[in-house]
Amino acid sequence: MDELLDEVAAGKLAPIYVLSSEHPVLLERALTAIKDAVVPPAARGFNYDVVEGKPSGAKIVALAQTLPMMAARRLIYVRDLAAMPADEAESVLAYVDKPNPSTVVVAVASKIDKRLKLFAQLAKKGHIHTLDAPRQLAPWVRAEAKARNVQIDGSAVQRLVDTVGDDLSRLALGVEQLGLYAGKRPVTSDDVDELIAETRERTVFELTDAIGAADLPRALAAVAALCDQRESAVGVVVMLARHIRQLTQVYALRETGAPRGSWAPALGVPPFVVDKLIARARSYAPAALAAATQRLANADRALKGDITLTSTVTGAQGGAFTGPQIKALGRDLADRVILEQLVTGIVGLAA
Repeated sequence: MDELLDEVAAGKLAPIYVLSSEHPVLLERALTAIKDAVVPPAARGFNYDVVEGKPSGAKIVALAQTLPMMAARRLIYVRDLAAMPADEAESVLAYVDKPNPSTVVVAVASKIDKRLKLFAQLAKKGHIHTLDAPRQLAPWVRAEAKARNVQIDGSAVQRLVDTVGDDLSRLALGVEQLGLYAGKRPVTSDDVDELIAETRERTVFELTDAIGAADLPRALAAVAALCDQRESAVGVVVMLARHIRQLTQVYALRETGAPRGSWAPALGVPPFVVDKLIARARSYAPAALAAATQRLANADRALKGDITLTSTVTGAQGGAFTGPQIKALGRDLADRVILEQLVTGIVGLAA
């Protein structure tokens, strides 16, 4: 990533860039750097084109062969080259062998399969750039803080990494939030606990509490907050599954006649939480909890990319989402829709 940005900043521009990454923040920064280097803002009205949806090879080549207007270069941005049908690749292959020197084509590829002739040729020419997260996250966070003029001590850096994990977008957002929160003073680990860790844990609690209370508006608000915090959708499903399992265990413990003093360790919660779980379980019959568990399993499959899924993912009344529909939405939006329908479906099961 750094090598690519350094070359672009030095004006060493390649005619074609194919970018791939699991981290949207890296893609965004690489795209911004290339765009700024190739086409000044004032020239983008004539010399910047975006190819969306299923890209046409003929359209990409036609745009790339067009001469720039009142500028040195043109920029063509292809949102997802991997979505291009296989029969469209031949014209692009011919262009790769002899690209227009006055055009830069930058494409994002959601998936790179080098068994395909197009990607194999692009790789051979050195046009594919896979943007990986750094192995050591702490130095990346420190560099992010320095770039944003945020003072942050070593313990806060490590606490932020431990709290957020390797999601670079969330780490970058966390640094920005902490800088605004701390102002001119250095960010401390207590700041991370107060603003980042507590925010996430509080939102998760609000979601499970709202579902237990069958409060749909509050539950959907919590889902929106978790998505805005870039919380893992699969992680949210895991948390919800644990909550539903605890409500199911309340019925099992009651049926077995287990002494109340043994319920807290069996449920894996502090003693003062047991009464709340008992109250929440009253909202859902055992059959409803079994149905909720099935909805959670379906949502988990959909979130993990099972595009063969054709049954209702989570919808409460109809609202079926097939695998291809989920894929077409785009991953972030699809994750949000799946979580919203999952929560709507579960709350709809309440007595």
